[in-house]
Amino acid sequence: MATRRHSRPQTALAADYAFTAVDDYDVRTYMLPQLRDAESRARIIAEHRANPRGAGSQPGAKPPNHSDILKRLIDKLRMTPQAGKHTIVETKPWEEYAIGILPGQRGGVVKITRERYPTREDAEHAIFLKRLNALLDHYGIEH
Repeated sequence: MATRRHSRPQTALAADYAFTAVDDYDVRTYMLPQLRDAESRARIIAEHRANPRGAGSQPGAKPPNHSDILKRLIDKLRMTPQAGKHTIVETKPWEEYAIGILPGQRGGVVKITRERYPTREDAEHAIFLKRLNALLDHYGIEH
């Protein structure tokens, strides 16, 4: 006898509606105004390009941090689901970095694209731009 799989009802709790609603509100309130403005968006991108992984601290000085908008944006872009998420793959130690696409399940194979970068920072910035463009597309913002 075949077993039947029971599907879970689509409820607000199962869909994590509260989180997604608050997240959407935060994006619309705190990020989109600055991302819609081309000059502001260019400043944010340039700031990330200059220090994609943040800057190192020096003795006796406060660590240089990203601006508030860039910190929020990076946090948002990192929250994408694992399936199809871009990641860095070191193809030649300390020499070459590729962009990989995560399979979304444990034990799956990471698909490595043809994109290659000479530094980890270049690869980090390339992924940032891919995720940013996906966010802009999601909210209907021309880029």
